[in-house]
Amino acid sequence: MSLIDILIFFLVIWWPIFFILLPIGYEPITNDNEKTEFVRSAPKKPKILKKFLLSTAISFFITFIMWILEYYSLFTLKEVFL
Repeated sequence: MSLIDILIFFLVIWWPIFFILLPIGYEPITNDNEKTEFVRSAPKKPKILKKFLLSTAISFFITFIMWILEYYSLFTLKEVFL
């Protein structure tokens, strides 16, 4: 895998993992008595940085495994798609 292939694979894997992690730990805003500037479906604490770092770590691990598999010629994505 070239550096561009690794980067593209990482980004393609990162986005779905990030969107999968977004609803984890969701707690809606429940203040009915007070007027808030946010919609009620907005989370109290989104923890975006934690989810960003976790999705980066998971994507890095998956990308590393794919790189190892291709480096030792055990599995390549190019053979699957070409």
